[in-house]
Amino acid sequence: MLQGVGILCGLKPKLNYVNNKLNKIQLSQGVALTTDGDLLTLNNAGEISKELYVSDLKKIKLEHKEYTHFKVYDNFKIRYPAFNTGATSQIELWELATTEEANLDFQPIDSLSNLEDKYLLLYLESDEKEIKPCRGVDCDNHGILQIRNLKVLVTTAAGINHILESDQIQPHPLFIDGIMGAASQERVIVERLILENKVETQFFSSDLKEMYLAALEKNGYGDIVFKKINEIAKLIGVPTVDYQNFKNSIEECLSQKTGFQYAYDVVKDLMGTYSEIIKLLPKAFTKCLPDLVSFPKHVMLGKLISDKQLDFSRHQFYNSPVLDDEKATQRVKVLIDRFKQQAQNFRYSDSFENEAQVRITPSQKLNPLSNKAVPFYYQITDEFLKAWNFDKTSNRSFRENLGYDVGLLSSDMHIQNPLDFNIDKNSFYNIEGHQRMLYQEAFEQIKQIRDKQQLGFDIMALSLKELVNNKDLSKAYFNEYLEKNPGLEHKRGVERGGTFLMVYETIEGESIVVADFSIPYTCCTPKTDVKLSLPNTVICAEAGRIPFTVIPVNGEVIANVGAGVELDGGQYFFNPKLVDPSLHGQEITFTVNGKPTNCSIKVIAQPEIKVVVDHIFYPEGGAIGTTINMVVSGENFKDYTYSWDFWDNGSFITLKPDAKGNVDYTYYNLVPTRIPTIKVKISGSGCTQDIAIRDWFDAPVQLSLPTDVICSKSPSIPFTVSPIGGVVEASIGGGVEINDGRYVFNPQLVDASLHGQVIKFTVNGQSTSCSITVITQPAVTVKVTSADYPSGSSNQTVVKFEILGNPFKDYTYSWDFLGNNHWEIRNPDDKRNVTYTYYDLNRENVPTIKVKISNGDCVQEISINNNWYDPPKPTVVIESIEFPVGGNCCNTVLPTITADAGRAQSFALSAGEFGLKGSGSGTGNPTLLYFWSKLVGPDVILEKANEATLIVKDLIADKYKFQLLVKDANSDAFDISLVEVTVTPD
Repeated sequence: MLQGVGILCGLKPKLNYVNNKLNKIQLSQGVALTTDGDLLTLNNAGEISKELYVSDLKKIKLEHKEYTHFKVYDNFKIRYPAFNTGATSQIELWELATTEEANLDFQPIDSLSNLEDKYLLLYLESDEKEIKPCRGVDCDNHGILQIRNLKVLVTTAAGINHILESDQIQPHPLFIDGIMGAASQERVIVERLILENKVETQFFSSDLKEMYLAALEKNGYGDIVFKKINEIAKLIGVPTVDYQNFKNSIEECLSQKTGFQYAYDVVKDLMGTYSEIIKLLPKAFTKCLPDLVSFPKHVMLGKLISDKQLDFSRHQFYNSPVLDDEKATQRVKVLIDRFKQQAQNFRYSDSFENEAQVRITPSQKLNPLSNKAVPFYYQITDEFLKAWNFDKTSNRSFRENLGYDVGLLSSDMHIQNPLDFNIDKNSFYNIEGHQRMLYQEAFEQIKQIRDKQQLGFDIMALSLKELVNNKDLSKAYFNEYLEKNPGLEHKRGVERGGTFLMVYETIEGESIVVADFSIPYTCCTPKTDVKLSLPNTVICAEAGRIPFTVIPVNGEVIANVGAGVELDGGQYFFNPKLVDPSLHGQEITFTVNGKPTNCSIKVIAQPEIKVVVDHIFYPEGGAIGTTINMVVSGENFKDYTYSWDFWDNGSFITLKPDAKGNVDYTYYNLVPTRIPTIKVKISGSGCTQDIAIRDWFDAPVQLSLPTDVICSKSPSIPFTVSPIGGVVEASIGGGVEINDGRYVFNPQLVDASLHGQVIKFTVNGQSTSCSITVITQPAVTVKVTSADYPSGSSNQTVVKFEILGNPFKDYTYSWDFLGNNHWEIRNPDDKRNVTYTYYDLNRENVPTIKVKISNGDCVQEISINNNWYDPPKPTVVIESIEFPVGGNCCNTVLPTITADAGRAQSFALSAGEFGLKGSGSGTGNPTLLYFWSKLVGPDVILEKANEATLIVKDLIADKYKFQLLVKDANSDAFDISLVEVTVTPD
């Protein structure tokens, strides 16, 4: 198995007929090796072994064996797995025998029917037989007797297919129908254009494109090759290739005006890759580890009647990799990968061609694609290069391929610039990057490379439009040239000793290369050099004419636009006034005797240059310099001379704009009230233009106020203005005035209807970020309208206040009801009223009430003195007095009352409420009454104020002081106790 498995040689059947009937099947001698390691070869009975338990000797020296009989073969005893179709069933099998081997069970071979459905097998029948340990001579254990019988069997197509189901080795790409059929792109024979039409017919690039499109559509853009490649890929276990994406790329390429030949080229490349693959397939029978169960005791010998050289039902010989010197199987895998890379990396578009440059790369004419230079229409990647040439990749030199795109190739000079080295072994030149170029430019660039590198080919330009009075031997009319040289063929370049032909067409007024061909011989280009030059490359439309320098001196000069050249006294001149204005700005080229030259000129109209002030750097701090940055723009602005008068004094200096058109100049001690007009004189190529820049100085303005909110009754506040002397104006409502030569803002000048609105300001008409809001100063009156004094046992005095004046609602009212600088907010209700309840108020402790009315930062303060407190005086009427006999009226003894409000305490605001537990006592069994009141602290709700325990709700974080009055109901004797409470925030 180190050598391989399968049929090494021979074992080929041959059918002999007598009277149109099968007479015998002749099977040639041969050798086969099964996956179980059995060596199979035909043999005849030989000498009978004289030793016990030693097989009889077989004769293998024979040319063939002739099988004349057959019988049904029963696999029931051996149960060889490959022949079984179920537990008790098998495929159809017949055993063949020679005349000598046949017994009564066999029948003549001419009875074997349906020969078209018969397949031949060589089978080593293997059985074992137990040997009794004791014989007449000894009792030694001789082991198990191995019985081997070589059988030639016949089965049907169904049987052979069943056998193949368990064979992991035999399936091979070679057995795919039509896989070895050569695939080639149909040649495009350009001569058909004039054969199928008349030579006088004018053709267009669309006619050429149609020929290539027809060739591509005929083979479905290479569809059949993709199918074959994918069939092979599946069998050898590599990824398949996406045809649809490739087709989309081809169709995109064909939608362009040029490049249609490259769509044809890439399909041709793919077919070249496929050709390399099928040449290797017959050698690609290599298995490293043959599957043991594929054919352990049999080999397939093929169809009995077959006209195929490669028969799927005949085992090949599958080499061990050690014998695969050419690495055929691995090469096939790499070539399939290259096919995939070619399909997915094809690219072409007009924009791609526009960015391309002409490049000539040495290549090969007839060698396989892998030995040729990589074409420019492939997107080069490392994966692509590794798949291009198997040998170079195996030697780790995949970057040493030649190609158009050298970005990922070796940096060695013989790879980057191969034309600079010996290219004698290269028989072909890839010429790429010229399509969609002006044909004159392409012609000249190719010619320069050819002449510099002394390359062996000629160049011709072919016009699709008929040439009239053509004196240029380097170009010709396409129809005439094709008629004389019918072998034109597109090869993406030219072979050594051939002629490269560029076909051009007028598209949008320009002569564009649309296709290229070549012929294998030199034809028709002149060898005389021509030269042409002008003093300038740019000229003004109104300038005078300028002379040409012409070589040869008698050469005929023609402009590609058909105008501008005049002949005077044997001297050619270029006169810009003869050029139509529609051509201004376009490059005009010239030919001498019909041959392109590198001489060109542009006619420009009177300059339309713009000079604008882009930025001004004004002085800061103590600086005195003002730098102005100007930008010059316009077509060909670099071609002019610029003279500048920055001070408007007639003194000009020359300053040239940089590449982006920038010009900088610095003024020193510039007076803002005397800003000069900048004058620019622009000249060049006989053209002049004058520009004046006025009102360019625009110093930045700044404005600020000490505050952005002010009360309507506040005094004026000053502005800070820059520049000094700037005019300040308000956007609405006035308020701006000048006081002692300085701008100030007076809020008292702003109408009340504008209060609350943002007033903005400008300086010299320019907007600033400065703004202010005037808010209304409150002006109300607060008076006490009523006081409900306590009666009976009550200690509460309810005072009602009224707010007078308008407006009154939009303000915030803060009150100090107790005159202790403890303020609380109470805003009036809709009826202008505010109510407050005092406890235990008397004439001695009436406070002065203070009120702050706020509108933002505007505050009005009001004090209400205590003369509002005027409770009614009590009236006492003594109806009679009875004095005790012998007593004194004033000897009554009052009980002693004691009140206790408890100790000072602290509560958290989050509690929401707290309780104060008071107590009272007295002598003489008094009847006690309890009266709680708040003396200090924000308003709260007091519940159970006439009980010993007080509940306090609606808390505000602050300090409080509460009073407990305990009174005897019978004698009015009382006592007071105070307690301090602190409510803390959470």
